[in-house]
Amino acid sequence: MNRRALPVFRLLTRNLSSKKYNPKFDFEADPDVAKHLIDGSYKPRRHPGTLDVRTVSLPDQLKEAVAVVLQDYPEKNVQKDAQVLNRYLWSRHAALEPEEVKMRHHEVREKIKMKDNIDPDSPDIPQEERQQLLDSLQSKVYERIKKEAYNWQALQYDTYKSVLYLAARLAPDFAALVQIMSDIKKRDPGYTPLTMLDFGSGVGSSMWAADHVWPHICREVVCVDSSSDMNDLADRLLRGGDPDKPRLVREGGTFFKQFLPLSNLLKYDLVVSSRSLFEIPNMNMRLRTIDVLWQKTSGYLVLVEAGTNEGYRLVQEARDYLLELSRKAQEEGESNPKGYVFAPCPHDNFCPRFFDGSNIPCNFEVHYKPLPLGKNKRTQREIFTYVVFKRGKREISAEKQWSRLVEDPLCRKKHLVCRVCTPSGTLREVTATKRRHSAECYKLVRYSRWGDLLPVQLSEVSDPSNVITQDSDEQSEPQEWIQNRNPI
Repeated sequence: MNRRALPVFRLLTRNLSSKKYNPKFDFEADPDVAKHLIDGSYKPRRHPGTLDVRTVSLPDQLKEAVAVVLQDYPEKNVQKDAQVLNRYLWSRHAALEPEEVKMRHHEVREKIKMKDNIDPDSPDIPQEERQQLLDSLQSKVYERIKKEAYNWQALQYDTYKSVLYLAARLAPDFAALVQIMSDIKKRDPGYTPLTMLDFGSGVGSSMWAADHVWPHICREVVCVDSSSDMNDLADRLLRGGDPDKPRLVREGGTFFKQFLPLSNLLKYDLVVSSRSLFEIPNMNMRLRTIDVLWQKTSGYLVLVEAGTNEGYRLVQEARDYLLELSRKAQEEGESNPKGYVFAPCPHDNFCPRFFDGSNIPCNFEVHYKPLPLGKNKRTQREIFTYVVFKRGKREISAEKQWSRLVEDPLCRKKHLVCRVCTPSGTLREVTATKRRHSAECYKLVRYSRWGDLLPVQLSEVSDPSNVITQDSDEQSEPQEWIQNRNPI
């Protein structure tokens, strides 16, 4: 072929490839939302899918109560020890199951035997020598396991450690719960939680968050925490930091318990478990606890954990268990099925994050103002993973089936790229351009953020991976996502 003809040939092949059906671009703005954008009823920055929570600050009454509590302790010591506790909580893993422990011991034992080239079970070894070799092998296995395996221990919160938890976790936990509850309020404006159960209540972050999102609504809150010192501290915050003062902050009744009531007679409109699943020693107990919490739920069940791979795994464990309960209820023909996933997933299928190969958990972020400890008073970011279950059956016609943004959109020249979790239970990368889409559709993507619902209608595709050659000016960059969002 003539060399001069090569550029023309490449241009022709490029034009032909660009005309292929490309699901990355095949979507359009929700007609109702687009209509409101055109007539000015909606602003692109505040479209119906936004979370409306950007930076969360603690209520003034709560900050004043915290200041009264912390004045009894040296500020530098509290700040330093709180950072140590926070790092430990972020590195926390669930306890190994007995089967995992046995398997780990067997693997380590075989590796050591192969490395030392000695088999204590060999019939050629005398009995006395065999016993010495077995003792030596057992000692080596124990030392190796101690270094490699995670040594889970239940956390015991005394008075000082409860104060450290207050300093380290009150503001970020409160912010994450405010964002989750605000999403519930926006999408279900008729919902008013009159009663609430908080399992693993700690210093009462969930109670304060509920009162912040639904002011003067919740009439009864039951806080369950195994630490009596933690319950005393949460009660002290309700009294403005002074244990001798009456409770003047909340209008409703507040009750503190150390054990979760097993009776299912009492139901609560809102049940919350925030960063408590790691403190349960095994999977069977976790699932039994989830079952009890779900049986006590008449409205919404909210489960929140750290946005690490381990936190994501525990939340998905609970999610899959509750979905299995719902599937069994439907198979048995119950008139009122158990429930469905309200958030963040727009579907009840398996989480596609397990299969995308990125090793990145499905997590979200919220910005918050920290407690004024030390010199660092700038806005900080909390990463969390969660799931919200709602009682009843998902009504497709009554609820907008929009996709959820699981990454911040990438803004590139002439195009925007974003990754969404779709109502069909798949991850998709969609690209918005001014040339291929309407101005309203482009603005919706432009002003959406990580965690928002994207009010667009996606086409159905047979290949969820969306791996198709694109034009050079509209090339997506999936590798940059992986570089920007390393697993925590």
